[in-house]
Amino acid sequence: MDMMFKSSNSRGTHLGKRPASTAQENRGKKRATEQMEEPREITVKVKSQVKEVNFKVKHNTKMQKIFKKFCDKAQVEYRTMQFFFDGSRVPPTATPHELNMSDGDEIEAMIHAGGGGNPPIV
Repeated sequence: MDMMFKSSNSRGTHLGKRPASTAQENRGKKRATEQMEEPREITVKVKSQVKEVNFKVKHNTKMQKIFKKFCDKAQVEYRTMQFFFDGSRVPPTATPHELNMSDGDEIEAMIHAGGGGNPPIV
């Protein structure tokens, strides 16, 4: 009984190389994945009663960096300001990614109004 075996190279493919169709499919998958990823930079608007500043930031930028630059431009002390996004105070160590921010989102900047502990003078 004679048995003949065909090698895998008999179809014209070479070991170690992908067929053209597989390489094209992989490039298409890569493009689709890149399109689903978040953009590398977004524009965030920091807005107060007297000043409005747009910042182009990366998703991993700490909010403190944005807040300090805003305070420099608005000429106010950083420690006197509070920043809010969607009604919640923003921690300075948070990032736009952690806050689920998207392009064009606004942050509200307000001067901290501390209450006094002294009784009023009558």
